[in-house]
Amino acid sequence: MAKRSFVAGAAILSAAGLLGKFVGMFYRIWLVGLIGTEGAAFYQSPYALYSFLLVLSSAGLPTAISKMVSEQSARGNPAAALVILSKTRRILFFTGLVASILMAALAGPAAAATGDPRSAPGFIALAPAIFFVCLMSAYRGYFQGMEDMAPTALSQIVEQLGKVLFGFGLAIALRPQGVIWGAVGAILGVTISEFLGFACMLVKYLLHRRGQKRPEAPPKPVEKLYSRLFSIAIPITIGASALPIVSIADAALIQNRLQFLGYSVEAASRMYGAFTGMVIPIINMPAVITLAVSMALVPVMSGLQGSGDASGLRRAAGTGLKLSFLFGSAAAVGLGLLAPQIIELLFHGSAGEGEILLGGRLLALLAPAVFFLSVVQVTTGILQGLGKPFQPVITLLLGVALKIILNYVLIGLPGVNVLGAAYSTIACYAAAAFGNLYFVLRSTGLRLGLSAYVLRPALAAGGMALAVWGLGFLGLSTLLTTALSVSVGVLVYGALLLGLGGLSRKDLSFVPGGARLIRLLSSLRIPIR
Repeated sequence: MAKRSFVAGAAILSAAGLLGKFVGMFYRIWLVGLIGTEGAAFYQSPYALYSFLLVLSSAGLPTAISKMVSEQSARGNPAAALVILSKTRRILFFTGLVASILMAALAGPAAAATGDPRSAPGFIALAPAIFFVCLMSAYRGYFQGMEDMAPTALSQIVEQLGKVLFGFGLAIALRPQGVIWGAVGAILGVTISEFLGFACMLVKYLLHRRGQKRPEAPPKPVEKLYSRLFSIAIPITIGASALPIVSIADAALIQNRLQFLGYSVEAASRMYGAFTGMVIPIINMPAVITLAVSMALVPVMSGLQGSGDASGLRRAAGTGLKLSFLFGSAAAVGLGLLAPQIIELLFHGSAGEGEILLGGRLLALLAPAVFFLSVVQVTTGILQGLGKPFQPVITLLLGVALKIILNYVLIGLPGVNVLGAAYSTIACYAAAAFGNLYFVLRSTGLRLGLSAYVLRPALAAGGMALAVWGLGFLGLSTLLTTALSVSVGVLVYGALLLGLGGLSRKDLSFVPGGARLIRLLSSLRIPIR
């Protein structure tokens, strides 16, 4: 039941996340067409500091809320779960307010540190969003701890729609004042969208409370609430700060090292905009699914550990890892093979020919990072659920240190330049993935069968690669080739997984709608092991 629960929760979050990413991807395409890659650089510049301050103010607390609420719910103490929410909500109110003020105050120096002081207004426009995200994260942690992923999914959809409607509208309205103000308009849309997401979660919570019976007796006290809360939140916050530090390193090093090579400020901004505005959103899209698996795993692993179900822990961890391997390998191969076509299809007419060629090269180089990122996300969720949050912190910080060093060295080489950011990103995620995997296997006693976890997915991905590669010789248009390659690739990969036993009847039975899929496959006389 726990395994079914976390896969169902992951499916809800994945569906919302994928919808949001698709909306966000097309929004980025339209935005690049409106403000160009230089404007995209202005749009991206504030996000490094924003992400870092957001992590410091809120990253660990939602996971801590989720874990502690899950524990109290399992003990039949729902009133104590509400006490946890109330206490942590006050903390998040304060930290979010301080972080928002700090970001606005640091706008000038932070913009100058990126190599382009003109981006300062964007920092100010984005600052209030931290406050709204902090408040929203308290409610998300509570509902996820109750294993109700629907409110989080709904708020994610509201956020994306708000970003498109208000961000694009304000970008159009302010674009006549220059690309900088067009970017500021888009950033203001982000702030408005975060407010809407918070309002959505607040309404959902009020409706949830209205439907609950008030406890007849005071809630049982939560033992050592604050010490327990911060013992979970602090290491997660430290670990979560690693990726924003990567973004800060990219924001500072990429443009400054390119200018060191002799590129102008405008040229360096366009190359940085191509990397962060065109390629990174595509790389991050497949990771939505494994991130959802990771989020759903935390309360499930915590509950299984609390009940002493060692075999259940291994089954849940094994399912999560298998999903990350299967999906990560397919996504990496697909993006690597179709990188030029994807960039051409998405950004034709909205970016220059040189930027499209650069985007295609960067996406092809970065494709392996999708697999490693998938493994990092799922293994981090497993370790956090097991109460071992410091272990993914250690591995990710080592990966970040490696990335910063490689960023500085490789981007400064004339023959490598911005491509060095892609190489360093792969190295960062690979180091963290292998480290996390070691800790998961040691903590759970799980044994990964070479055939089930490596050989079968690899053979299926290889067969998919051959099919997609062969379609390139048909001489069709970019649109038809890409659409046909994706469709055929998915079918071939799925068929090979079933045929090789990489995806079993037992695996499908835990997926929402899996029983219907099994009946459909049986009616088509497709064997399932």
